[in-house]
Amino acid sequence: TSRMPLAIESDDLSPLPYAHRQGLIGVAVLASLSFGLCALVLLYLTYKLIRWHIKTRWRRASTCGVEPVDLSLGLAERHFTRTTDDGTWGRRRTRTRGKETEKKPYPNQFLVLIYNLLLADLHQAGAFLLNGVWVRKNGIEVRNPACFLQGWLVSTGDLSSSCFITAIAVHTYLAIVWNYRPPQRLLYLTIVGLWIFDYTLAILGPVTTNNGAEHGGFYVRAAAWCWVSVKFETHRLVLHYLFIFISLAITSVLYILIFLSLRKRSSRQQNIHSPAPSRPRLSEHSPTSTISRPDSIYRSDPESHLSSSKAKSPITTSDVPANIPAVKSTSATPLSNNTDSQTTGHHKAFLLYPVIYVVCTAPLALGRIATMAKVDVPISYFCVAGALIGSNGWLDVLLWGVTRQNLLFGSDVGNEETGLDTFTFMRTPHDRQYGNIVWVEG
Repeated sequence: TSRMPLAIESDDLSPLPYAHRQGLIGVAVLASLSFGLCALVLLYLTYKLIRWHIKTRWRRASTCGVEPVDLSLGLAERHFTRTTDDGTWGRRRTRTRGKETEKKPYPNQFLVLIYNLLLADLHQAGAFLLNGVWVRKNGIEVRNPACFLQGWLVSTGDLSSSCFITAIAVHTYLAIVWNYRPPQRLLYLTIVGLWIFDYTLAILGPVTTNNGAEHGGFYVRAAAWCWVSVKFETHRLVLHYLFIFISLAITSVLYILIFLSLRKRSSRQQNIHSPAPSRPRLSEHSPTSTISRPDSIYRSDPESHLSSSKAKSPITTSDVPANIPAVKSTSATPLSNNTDSQTTGHHKAFLLYPVIYVVCTAPLALGRIATMAKVDVPISYFCVAGALIGSNGWLDVLLWGVTRQNLLFGSDVGNEETGLDTFTFMRTPHDRQYGNIVWVEG
């Protein structure tokens, strides 16, 4: 099919004006940094996931139903975990032919989402890395295959990055505010659905316009680099920027709600753990001095431990047998002296996630919307906006790697933490019903 000639603003541009060329150099440099870091982390996480799957299969095959032992307590897992089928506490188990077997382990959900976010960032960084082709040629060639590839990667990369940033925000909101972890299958279906959605929207443009045959091409020069032609403004809005603005709004609102929830929780815990009025201390040898009742010593019924919060009459030293030694608990540290992040278990640094996303993504989106409104936006603005959005990749690697380094680089792939637990000060392990260890000294 023959194509119509291109408009001047969409046709080849050679040679590049000095300011335009310098701007594309900056965009390409930052995009190459994002591309390299995302590729390295993706390779590492791929190796980590493959290694975890191999070790998990080998461990499941070698144990053959042997129950693990917690060396810190010297007890089998059945003594200190609650193994229900609903998955609320402990490791879920299923019964097969009278034998108790562990449910199939899955990789950490948050790690899976970050993996896909970095893959989306790789698309996005690759798109702006192609600006190096125009710098080398000192011109933008619309009929060069690199132009179509750049336009395609800009469409898929920007949208997929926004989709997975929003998916992480939704997952974090459910985990922190509602204490809900979605089923693993639902997570996988959501990830596959997001990629299908992303690629479908990118395909619809060229397919429905016959690759822009009536206007000289669908992916042509669009201001500073190649993207959707200005002749298809409706496609730009409906197939791309509409969902990016929705993503920006949802992500911002969810993180604000998370912040408010954590602030409310922090205030509540500070009130609970506020220091009580001091009381006169009794003599150590007084017959009426009181000590705490060590339930783990006096009772063998696990249910009695759950009722230990009920009011009890204090016992005196004369009530305790002489052969019972003194008891000290490792959980006696007051929380009122901790910081806000220690009290809530989460650090306010996670608020940087939506800030970086909005700062890096919004300028280019607003610039394109201004172009649709017939506003003359200078090339320098698009170059700065391109440098920002091309930095999404290396900023994501830096931010996630620093704030959640235990999840990405340190913790087990199968760990069920939400990722924000990197900042936890002290908490009971997620699969332990009775978390405080009491040491008895003779």
